[in-house]
Amino acid sequence: MPELPEVETVVRGLRPRLAGRRIRRLRILQPLVVRGSLGRFRRTLAGARIARLSRRGKYILLELHPAGANHRRRYWIVHLGMTGQFYACAPAAPLLKHTHVVAWLSSGEQLRFRDQRRFGKMLVLPEVDVADYFASLGPEPFRISFARFSEVFAGRRLPVKNLLLNQNRLRGLGNIYSSEALFVAGIHPATPAGGLGRGELRRLFRALRQVLREAIAGQGSSVSDYRTAEGLPGSYQNYLRVYDREGEPCPRCGAPIERIVLAGRSAHFCPQCQRRMDRGSGTRKD
Repeated sequence: MPELPEVETVVRGLRPRLAGRRIRRLRILQPLVVRGSLGRFRRTLAGARIARLSRRGKYILLELHPAGANHRRRYWIVHLGMTGQFYACAPAAPLLKHTHVVAWLSSGEQLRFRDQRRFGKMLVLPEVDVADYFASLGPEPFRISFARFSEVFAGRRLPVKNLLLNQNRLRGLGNIYSSEALFVAGIHPATPAGGLGRGELRRLFRALRQVLREAIAGQGSSVSDYRTAEGLPGSYQNYLRVYDREGEPCPRCGAPIERIVLAGRSAHFCPQCQRRMDRGSGTRKD
């Protein structure tokens, strides 16, 4: 699933190509991708000008100024799901299988949404409803203070890996970057979140930001279907330290990378660099 770095990469790639453009025409090939009224969705996008693009967690937000003097701004909200691709291209580009939405832009380009597994979604909301729609999401990793970050973990008994995946606690993370950050911080993924000491929390706080910045610089990780706004693969999958590397040598110590399942979610880690601590005695478990 595209995570924060992938979604941020798509937003940055689309921003100069979409900002200020009008949607001249819209074709919906798979209506199920649209949440809410299909008619309202069509009417909102028809003739609207895309004012700006932004990201909240794993969501893409396109601020729309609808056609007509009396129409208030709306937001076109897009979630890529597991395999979604949101990109701009020339109209002559082949229409790939699983393309669900096509928008013709005033620039002459097309904006396309493609999603093989159909877990992606899109909807339109008036500006006044946007805050409520995202109210349940936790804070952004780049905007949270260390004090607030520590509060997210306090008293939580579930494994730290699972807490990092909880969008209500911290938005934008998934299996890839939670595994990578825990490795950089030297923390076992099964460690109870509330049992992390201040030093461990500080390392994790820094590791998350480091890994996310690296991944954005590498335009995300194309371990599956993810593509940039130009339809190209990212490059950060070539630099992943532990994710999806089960059995391969740890880049730090050479021990084989292992994979475990925690509450139905996989976690990759190094058993030597990320030894699980006995929280009662303060010693590492071998």
